[in-house]
Amino acid sequence: FVYNGIHSVYEYIQPVKLKKTDAAMILNALKNVPSSLSEQVYQKLRTEIVRGEIASGDRLIESAVAEQMGVSRTPAREALNRLTTEGFLVAIPRAGYLVADMSENDIRDLFKTRLAVEEITAKWAFENITKEELAQLERNLVRSNKVLADGEPDKMMNLDTEFHHIIYAASRSKSMYQINQTLSDRTLKFRISCMQDAEIARRARDDHFGIYQALQSGDIHQVEETVRKHLGNVVEDIIDHFEKLRHESYINREREY
Repeated sequence: FVYNGIHSVYEYIQPVKLKKTDAAMILNALKNVPSSLSEQVYQKLRTEIVRGEIASGDRLIESAVAEQMGVSRTPAREALNRLTTEGFLVAIPRAGYLVADMSENDIRDLFKTRLAVEEITAKWAFENITKEELAQLERNLVRSNKVLADGEPDKMMNLDTEFHHIIYAASRSKSMYQINQTLSDRTLKFRISCMQDAEIARRARDDHFGIYQALQSGDIHQVEETVRKHLGNVVEDIIDHFEKLRHESYINREREY
């Protein structure tokens, strides 16, 4: 499969093989690294940004962040600069930082990158996934069916994240896990909003079931196809969802006038 000329990536990048017992420890290992003050500020701000608690276009001031976090300006500055480097913030000279927004082109570009990376991840997971990890995916789908049957599509967000993280861990590559995590986080606030829509939530569940079946099938091409289909649906759902919200907002403003 060729995706914008990235067909040969897998030929040159091979995963660092870990013992299968290590896969379940990847998340804990990442979570339990001792944090500096700068790291703590970074993690808190990053979480609030990706969850939309700090909105696109909001302004952050170094001194205010330091005061709010109860730290000096140095760790606040380091955290803000790091978020700027990662694309979450835009530095405005003598005016602080703005939370970056994403255009339709930005979202499509991000998902092109995510697709290239997740296809490699899925291939490595296909080669290494255990029966227990397949059982975890199955239990995830059972819970997904329940929350949708109960009319609670908003609960699909955590299940969506969990499903993908099981696959990331099954790749047996800490580096690939972290890369996927970063790319996934860049779109988290959009996906949280989309998952309020029952139709979008059901489509995500159906796509996950397809990926689960493909991982069981013994056919790597089916795995790649289901991953492509899923991420293609996600990007279109995000764009369509926010276009719908913008249209509804315009109609409401017109009615006020």
